[in-house]
Amino acid sequence: HDPKGQKAMAGISERAADHGITIKARYANRLEHTNFFIVEATSMEAIDALFDPVLEMGQWDITPVIEK
Repeated sequence: HDPKGQKAMAGISERAADHGITIKARYANRLEHTNFFIVEATSMEAIDALFDPVLEMGQWDITPVIEK
């Protein structure tokens, strides 16, 4: 219920296109305060720029994968 955190998280979907990122899906486990984003991006740098406002707010694991 942190207003700063809520504002930062709320803007991610709107800012994604500015970074050339498509958010394919978002899942949340509220009990564990865990969010999962499935995104399509051209670079790790674009993902870092998109999530920059919230990266210092907690633990983040970003795992790049490719479609096989």
